[in-house]
Amino acid sequence: MTLEYRLCGYNDIDEEDSKEFFLKKEDQQISIIAVKKDGVISVFVNNCPHLGVPLNLEPDRFLDMEKNFILCSTHGALFKIDDGECVHGPCQGQNLPRVASEIRGEEVFIDNNL
Repeated sequence: MTLEYRLCGYNDIDEEDSKEFFLKKEDQQISIIAVKKDGVISVFVNNCPHLGVPLNLEPDRFLDMEKNFILCSTHGALFKIDDGECVHGPCQGQNLPRVASEIRGEEVFIDNNL
């Protein structure tokens, strides 16, 4: 599958950092999280599986203090960066909705058919 929607440049996200993007779908905007860890960018829909709320309270702030997990600011759930699995909190065993992504050259492309 070739992903055609350009999300950002690879270097737009710093190592061990995260960034929020918004996709326009019909008459709504969908918040997307991109996290770079060990040179790999993982992309998820910004939606906690426990409460259905955005994970962040501040723009682009998605990681715990050690930058090892994605953090839900509402109730402290922790999600693995590589696959979005909840490893701590009330939604343990559930996953963040993953967005298919690939890096081509210096750009990050995603599947925008969410």
